[in-house]
Amino acid sequence: MYEIGPYTIEDNQKREDRTELIDGNIYTMKSYLPIYGVYLRNLYGMIRQACEGKEEYARPFMFVGVRLDKDDKTCIVPDICVVRNEAQVAGGEFVEGAPAVTIEFLGSDLSDRKRDLYLKLMKYHEAGVKEYWIIDVEHKALMVYDFGAITLPKKYTFEDVVPADSIMSGFRIDFNEIEEKVKKFFELAEFTKKMKEKKMAAKNS
Repeated sequence: MYEIGPYTIEDNQKREDRTELIDGNIYTMKSYLPIYGVYLRNLYGMIRQACEGKEEYARPFMFVGVRLDKDDKTCIVPDICVVRNEAQVAGGEFVEGAPAVTIEFLGSDLSDRKRDLYLKLMKYHEAGVKEYWIIDVEHKALMVYDFGAITLPKKYTFEDVVPADSIMSGFRIDFNEIEEKVKKFFELAEFTKKMKEKKMAAKNS
């Protein structure tokens, strides 16, 4: 769902719902299911840990506004983006220009999926993003578009170790490790739920 403009970043900032602005049009961002958020936070944590304390500048962000075209008509909000040039975040409000890497998790909403798979793909390519990752939690798969190479996207599963040199030289992301962390999260959540139910039953008996 989107509202045809022309709108500006100032117009978009006044709204209370979650939106992003692309070429003057406002797009509503749908909420993820909880499992998507667990994957997203674990991936972000791994990237952040890999970037900390390194001589190379690399900083990940979640849900930050990106003035991709450095104008007032586009402010995209990637799920995760990685900035390799500190000057791009010197203003403190937005990422200015193309991040090195953008990562989007495909949600269940069809309009959001189309935007990630087509519109954002073209925008990221045109703006100079080095790599665009599209992660499909439902099918436990991901595609990595390397815009510096004229090739089809590389496809991986959640059983793979994915090279991530555009994030940090020599960095690899083990999706098996993320899978284990997600599994433990939900096992703990289920255990906590059962313990609360047990205490409640004992209290009422």
